[in-house]
Formats: sequence, C-alpha cells, structure tokens
Amino acid sequence: MQSTEAAFQFDYENEAIIEGRGIGNSAARDLGAIRLRRFLAAFAALPSGAKVMEVGCGAGRQCRTLKKLRPELEVHGCDLSQRAIAEAKANNDGVEYRISDAAQLPYPDADFDAVMLFDVLEHVPDVGNVVSEIARALKQGGLFHAFIPIEGQPGTLFYRLRNSRLLPIARWKKERIGHIQQLTDTDLIALFAANGLTLVDKSYSFHLMGQILDIADYWQRDWQSGNRPVWQKKFAALVARGIMYPTWRLAYLEDNRRASNNRATGFHLTCRKL
Repeated sequence: MQSTEAAFQFDYENEAIIEGRGIGNSAARDLGAIRLRRFLAAFAALPSGAKVMEVGCGAGRQCRTLKKLRPELEVHGCDLSQRAIAEAKANNDGVEYRISDAAQLPYPDADFDAVMLFDVLEHVPDVGNVVSEIARALKQGGLFHAFIPIEGQPGTLFYRLRNSRLLPIARWKKERIGHIQQLTDTDLIALFAANGLTLVDKSYSFHLMGQILDIADYWQRDWQSGNRPVWQKKFAALVARGIMYPTWRLAYLEDNRRASNNRATGFHLTCRKL
C-alpha cells in the first residue's frame, strides 16, 4: 500500500501542527475521549511490567495518559519530529522517548508486549513498511491497537467529495496536516493479516456528524489562508463556529451509538500477533 505522493514534503517540525500535548481525560464527552477509552479497553488485560510502545507519539499525550493510569507498565514512545520528542521529554512523565522514523523503528525484534498507533498511517508513503516494522517489534501473542483515519472509505461523505472542487477535503487535509493516504478498513485489515496481525476487535468513529465537523474545520482553515479580505475571514470563522459547535456534541453521541457502523472515517482496531 504505497502512495503516489511519496515525494510529498511536509514540515513535521512545525510547532503549529505538533499533536499530543497535554494529557487525556477518559471521562470527557468528546471524540478524543472515545479514542482514549477504546485503547485503554484494548490494553486492560496487560499484566504489570508489560512493555508498551507508541509509534508516532507526537508530544506524548497517549503515552503520558497510559503511564498515569497504568504506572505499572513500561511505556515507550517514538516520533519522527525532534521538536515533538523534545516537548514530550520535557514533561518528565516516566515514559522513554526516542526520535525515530516509523518505517525504521529503533527497537529489537519481539521487544514489546503491545504497540499502539494513532493518526500515523495516513501520513506515511509506504503503509506496508510501517506495519511490517510494528509486527517485527511485537512479541508473539502481543497486542496492537490503532486509530486510523480511513478517508477513502466508501459510503462516507468524504468518499462522495473525493473529486469535489467546491469542498476538496482531501486536498485540504493533505496541504494542512500531511494526509497523503486515502485508506479503507478492508485494505487495512488485509494488510495487517498479511503481516501476522489477526483482527480481534474493531469499531468506528467520525460518522456523518464527525465528517461535517471535519469539513467545516478545514473549510474555514482554507478561507483563513490567502489574501481574502478580513471581513471574509471573519465571516468564514463565524459560519464554521455555527456548524462545529453543535456537530462536536452530536458527533460524540453518534459515535457512541454507531460504533459498529463502517460508514465512518475513523477506524479503531485491535490485533494480536499469532
């Protein structure tokens, strides 16, 4: 699964786009909390002393949250961004952080009891290489959990807009945050299986309300850039806010009710290396 955008360049040292600051709150009523609760449930049975690694940890939010809630685990995080890793280390959170390309992980074979990944595969030129590295680093019987944007998923609003000139969400996401892959759940499940990672659980998020929220957000980002008059930028921000405020809450409710419905652009899956 290799992108035709292999030569695309994106600045992951840009402070404005670094993800993973702060700490997660599983009690919150938002989309981030859904992601957190699902990954904590996937790892609930890990024994004391289990070794866990996050690929593409950014500034460390998920690692830091896991370490706070499960201090008996040994937690590691790696990321391509030197700036993000510097921020993560500055928290002194008990997590071991390293700078690393996801396609060349700096760990021995069969080193981890569990590996996690959030919002990474849509950024990489060769998804297969990254999945192969994850499988290599996992112990036999080890768990893998991920949240992956599947913005090429048939039946979604994103899929309907894939060739749109009015609302080119794929182009906006590529230019703003480096999304170069348009993935689907079936392709990912097959890819993981081909690397010895057998699916044990799956669920979905970012259904219709979440997709409308996403589109409104990136529409307004597009309008805020360029040489448009100030009044147009203010108007765009006002319109986007009017859409995003209700859809943020509605998306949370929808994702809780429709977790098994695959007409979504967020994919949560857990696999085991057999």
